[in-house]
Amino acid sequence: MNRYSRLFVLFTVFFILMGSTAPGTPAQNAAGRIVGNVTDPSGASVSGAAVTVTNVATQVSQQTVSDKDGYFQVLAVPIGTYAVAIEKDGFQRQVFENQTLQINQSLRIDAKLVLGAKAEVIEVKDQADVVETVNPTLGASITGRTLTDMPLNGRNALNLALLQPGVTPVDSSFISNGGAGSFNIGGGRADSVTFLLDGGLNNEQLANGVVYNPNPDTVAEFKILENNYTAEYGRNGGGIITEVLKSGTNEWHGSAFDFLRNEAFNANDFLTRMIRRS
Repeated sequence: MNRYSRLFVLFTVFFILMGSTAPGTPAQNAAGRIVGNVTDPSGASVSGAAVTVTNVATQVSQQTVSDKDGYFQVLAVPIGTYAVAIEKDGFQRQVFENQTLQINQSLRIDAKLVLGAKAEVIEVKDQADVVETVNPTLGASITGRTLTDMPLNGRNALNLALLQPGVTPVDSSFISNGGAGSFNIGGGRADSVTFLLDGGLNNEQLANGVVYNPNPDTVAEFKILENNYTAEYGRNGGGIITEVLKSGTNEWHGSAFDFLRNEAFNANDFLTRMIRRS
């Protein structure tokens, strides 16, 4: 084996080893996290407070405790509606109900405990309007009845992007990716949009269009990111469309739809009316 052959073999083995030992690239986060601070009536931090986060639809719970500074966080929480219970010996138990967590959101819940027995419960029924102070990304989410009740042409969920400011449709003569929902986000190119589905990449590799466009009845949240993406986002600079599909609940549910299109519902054109009059 000559010198060049040995070098080729060494470089080949090196790159194989590097590829096998390199950590996998994590997917963009389709979940969220719940963070907050626990204090007593004087405003001092309460450490060791038990925090229980419960998904209302599935009753699946996650637990943590506040640290020495009274802060807590629950990571990788699936999107949905949650009840957050905070308790500590010597204080009344606080329960924050109807807390809606969205895609990649840092939902902040600060609790000011009141002296008393844990058997006494303070319930916060509704979620106040929360200003995002952790994530600098500019964008908007569409959830619930708004998502499913919108009159989408062809039931194309990607057309929801056109409801947001800064998003414009692309002239069909200039569409190059052939994918449904071709639009410009914040002046970016139509073929520079990143599509994410449940946190995984949903772009086809040939022309960067969308691969799978789910039925809007299956979508739990549709979110468009327009600017100031956080570190986990990258790849394209033309905007990000991220969708998360609905998960199961403890109750049976479903939906059905039907398309009906024939000539019976068509309006008469001008020439038809003129012929009948004559």
